Amino acid sequence: MRHEVATRRVLYEIPGMRSVRARDAEFPGADGRPLPMRIYDALTPIASPPPAVVLVAGYPDSGYRQHVGCHFMEIEWSISMAQIIAASGMTAITHSNHDAEPDALALMDYIRQHGSLFGVSPGRVGVWAVSGSGPVAIVAMSKALCGVLINPVTKDRCPDRPAFVVRAGQDETPGLNAALDRMFSLALAENRPVTLVNYPEGPHAFDLFRDSSETRRILRQGLEFLRAHLV
Repeated sequence: MRHEVATRRVLYEIPGMRSVRARDAEFPGADGRPLPMRIYDALTPIASPPPAVVLVAGYPDSGYRQHVGCHFMEIEWSISMAQIIAASGMTAITHSNHDAEPDALALMDYIRQHGSLFGVSPGRVGVWAVSGSGPVAIVAMSKALCGVLINPVTKDRCPDRPAFVVRAGQDETPGLNAALDRMFSLALAENRPVTLVNYPEGPHAFDLFRDSSETRRILRQGLEFLRAHLV
């Protein structure tokens, strides 16, 4: 059975997103073996070909199955967020993995080398990640133009590409915000291109658990950030 959290969709709806359908494909993982990926084509592309946004899986897929009862690509957060991105004019890509970080990097390389084969711009790639996927996403951003990170775990890593980072002020994860605050101090000290949004009332996973106008406003900001950097 799927864990309850795996059944929750993102608390934001935009026109057309429910009509977005996915197509399955494969990419070579870091060890050369093929891995599944799922492509949600942009409804009204912001460019031709459209940019791609990778929803980064920060844990091995076996771990997702063990803890929430399904693959990362089958979690309702992954599906609904990909639909939102596609309805915003960008092609969304979800994926499986064996080893989170090297396989995420392999996927980024595959898109940059072969993206035109499945209808996206190889040179315009962004990432979107939440929570514990943060460390892998920050590394993957080295091969992207930009990224959105929602209440991310950082493990003292700091993005070197334009990043839109949301800090949930009421995050319940021990040490997460303290580490995030250190990352921002480093980003400012090194003059890195980081945009911070602090959501004072936001809990961890507010995009799934806090149905509010502020949640929707912040998600819109993240999408506009991607659109601005990926056109």
